[in-house]
Amino acid sequence: MMSSANVYPAILGLTLMFLISSGVALGQDGNAGQGNPAYSGASGAVNPSRIDDATLKRTAKAYVKVQQIVKEADQDLNKTNDNAQQQEIAKQAESRKMAAVKAEGLQPQQYNLVLQLARNDKAFEQKFLSYVAISPVLR
Repeated sequence: MMSSANVYPAILGLTLMFLISSGVALGQDGNAGQGNPAYSGASGAVNPSRIDDATLKRTAKAYVKVQQIVKEADQDLNKTNDNAQQQEIAKQAESRKMAAVKAEGLQPQQYNLVLQLARNDKAFEQKFLSYVAISPVLR
C-alpha cells in the first residue's frame, strides 16, 4: 500500500499526465456521448452526477492500464526509426488500450466520457484521481 507521502506525488504526476496526454482517448468518432444517460445531447453538456461510483472506479482502473500501455508504446516507438514498425507499434497499442477498457466492462465511449467529465469538472476530476491513486494496478 502506498503511504500518503507517496500518494500525493503520484496524484500530481497522474494529474499532469491526465491533462497533457493525448494518447488516452479511444475511438475518437465524434459520438462519445450518444446513448449515454450522463450526456444531454441537446445542450452538449455532460453531467458528472449521472456517473455511478462503480463506473468511475472501473474507468480509473482502465485509465491506469491505458497509461501503462501508452508508456510502453512510447518507449518502443523511441527505439525505432522504421515508419512501418512505428505504425505497427501504434496499432498494437491502440488495440491493447481498447482491450483494457473493455476488460473493465466499459465501452470506449463511456471511458472517453468519464475522461471528458474529469477534464471539465474539478470536483469530479479529484474524485476520479482518488480512485486512480488507489487502483490495485498501482500497488
